[in-house]
Amino acid sequence: MERDLVPVLVPVLVVDDLPSYRRAVAGVIAVTDGFELAGEAASGEEALSFLREHPVGVVLMDVNMPGMGGLEAARLIRCRHPEVLVVLLSVAAADDLPAGALAGGAHYRHKDRFGPDELEALWHDGGSGGS
Repeated sequence: MERDLVPVLVPVLVVDDLPSYRRAVAGVIAVTDGFELAGEAASGEEALSFLREHPVGVVLMDVNMPGMGGLEAARLIRCRHPEVLVVLLSVAAADDLPAGALAGGAHYRHKDRFGPDELEALWHDGGSGGS
């Protein structure tokens, strides 16, 4: 007997203090095969709270947010949920990030160039490709 194959969708959490950018990234996720929006958060604190109750495969997070910013939140997420791919998004160049920002295993992508191809590549290469 044949079984219907149910595609496995990678759940993605979008973290940014700007609702307009969260919507834009949610749109990228919606048009990228194999991914689904798991939720949204406006701060690092909200992201950590969300992750206590919801499993995700990817966190796409702004670097600069009020309260706990993306760098500190990424470090805590990587410590508490090492299986999660954390991607820091910013309009700054990677070289402009503070020293050690990516040392905890987070990855970086430029906000202006982030789209479906980037999301797929990040997932398939574990973030090792550059942007």
